[in-house]
Amino acid sequence: MQMMKRKHFWIWSCILSITLLLTGCGNGQQTAEPSGDPSESQNPSETLMQIRIESDTQSIVFRLNNSPAAQSLYDQLPLTVEVEDYAGSEKIFYPREKLDVSDTPMAEGPAGTLAYYEPWGDVAIFYRECGGASGLYELGEAVSGAAQIESLTGEIRIEKEEGDATEENKSAGGSSAQSPQQSAENTRPQSDGATSGQTVQQASEPAPSKEPEDEDRSSAPGTYRPSQTNPPITGSISNQTSNQTSSEQNSENTPGEEESTTMKMHVQVGNRTFTATLENNVAVDAFVEMMENKPVTIQMHDYAGFEKVGPLGTNLPTSNVQTTTHAGDIVLYQGNQIVIFYGSNSWSYTRLGKIDDLSGWEDALGSENVIVTFSLGA
Repeated sequence: MQMMKRKHFWIWSCILSITLLLTGCGNGQQTAEPSGDPSESQNPSETLMQIRIESDTQSIVFRLNNSPAAQSLYDQLPLTVEVEDYAGSEKIFYPREKLDVSDTPMAEGPAGTLAYYEPWGDVAIFYRECGGASGLYELGEAVSGAAQIESLTGEIRIEKEEGDATEENKSAGGSSAQSPQQSAENTRPQSDGATSGQTVQQASEPAPSKEPEDEDRSSAPGTYRPSQTNPPITGSISNQTSNQTSSEQNSENTPGEEESTTMKMHVQVGNRTFTATLENNVAVDAFVEMMENKPVTIQMHDYAGFEKVGPLGTNLPTSNVQTTTHAGDIVLYQGNQIVIFYGSNSWSYTRLGKIDDLSGWEDALGSENVIVTFSLGA
């Protein structure tokens, strides 16, 4: 009897051991199965936003980032707008509505960078390096046709682009990198390129760094932003065709009288009018011709807390010299922008004139955008 019990005990022990052994093998099989959650191999796809910017002869595709600013632009499409050159480094246009720049990265990158300059509400398409600036936010980059950006002019169409243009860009050899010549020239951006005549002017002049405290931004283009609205408010949209030359005017005066003549100009800011004494140079001669036609009105924007700047709408001849400006100075910048100072700056300008009496000058200019009208004095 005792032997039977031992036998049964041994049998059950064997059964239990085999069961445990089989269970262990089963667990080993499970741990040896291919690991990894299927979801780990499937990266959540982000929304691909691409836009195409076209003129009659150019077509460029940009991939937008997922920022609120990029989404704001994307939601406004399609757009048909005018594009202008600025600073010999970028093309600019103005969307219908301002973009939401919250949680949007600052812009800095190679040619082909698409950015938004929040202080003035313009979108910048860089065909040279984007060196970054305060208030300049990144929207995306060109993935196809970047080499065509510099040729954009006049009316452009901006539409949503379906599909992925990256492979198209690779096969076409497209690149957003700038040429060595562009890199060498591009030490600092500049002004407002409102007209086609600006190209020659910019090629012969260095780009401004503006105020000394902005030296950290002045080594790359895109920092001294265009000061204009869309459309710009100017007293002259096209180059003056009148051929009343200064020699005809001077024929009425003797040489002595010409040198001693002091010309005056009225500068109206809001409801305040100031008198300025004009310089004697070719830029002033051309500006006087414009004002003889009719007063010149410019929408001017505050820049850096020491000046107002706005587009003239045409190019004037220049005689630039390194200049330290002071309150009341009126200068021509890059041949097509008027700058009036209520502070000081040092750069290469063509002097136009100076306010005679600064009483109330800074208060009249204020810190906001202003509309300034220039007209000939009595």
